[in-house]
Amino acid sequence: MEHQLFKITQNIILKNKEGKILVLKHNTGKWLLPGGKINQSENWLDGLKRELKEEIGSDQFKIEKIVDLDTWEENGQGRCVITFSGSINQSNKITLSEEHIDFAWIDINEVGKYQFWNEKIKKRIRKALS
Repeated sequence: MEHQLFKITQNIILKNKEGKILVLKHNTGKWLLPGGKINQSENWLDGLKRELKEEIGSDQFKIEKIVDLDTWEENGQGRCVITFSGSINQSNKITLSEEHIDFAWIDINEVGKYQFWNEKIKKRIRKALS
């Protein structure tokens, strides 16, 4: 039996000083967490910083811990997503990339009001905030 090779994606549940978390609205209309794929020969932290700089205009955040790690197979390709929790101070200075059309700072009670890219994102947010 062969080992599975994985495409790895990382995202982060970023809390501001008020304890609200940042969600981004993708141009498909679905909401998601900031993050993305790691590029070839890039380490995980540099990849996460690069993605946040691209998506929200800042790489000045603090990582607290890994909240969730999920794997699955899609079209014969192994997929892995690692979700971190962390904090950011510049909640008023979000600059979106062309991938995203909106952002919101939400609390745990508002999670159910958003249509996320994948239902598992809600579970990860609740896990991080519980």
